[in-house]
Amino acid sequence: MAPCTIQKAIGVVKNQTSIGIAKVGSNLASELEVAIVKATSHDDDPASEKYIQEILHLSSSSRGYVTACVSSISKRLGKTRDWIVAIKCLMLIHRLLNDGDPIFHQEIMYATRRALDFLICLIFAIRLILIRRIIRPLLELMLCI
Repeated sequence: MAPCTIQKAIGVVKNQTSIGIAKVGSNLASELEVAIVKATSHDDDPASEKYIQEILHLSSSSRGYVTACVSSISKRLGKTRDWIVAIKCLMLIHRLLNDGDPIFHQEIMYATRRALDFLICLIFAIRLILIRRIIRPLLELMLCI
């Protein structure tokens, strides 16, 4: 198997594992976590509108779901080493801030400790993307010359 194929297979296994953990977890918002994992999957395809709409619908029902949503995305963004998942998480955050409940702004900006962790995860994800997609190829190019 080619390295790219192996990475895709590992990504699929990670997605299925995350979905299984979210389903059996004793969390109040397991269906929300499953939708977040499916919307931010490891595959190269853009996030499905179906899962984004499901996340928007579930998080509009109560503030607890908004808190669980922010926490789940933050956790997923903080744990990932895959640039595709990081980009999808950032796009999901953007979509939730634009189309979601106004409580998202409050939850992200005014929750002291969680907001700080969330921002640290965002900075880490952006740094990871820059290193993997821009700086590393430049270094490899310089080493070849």
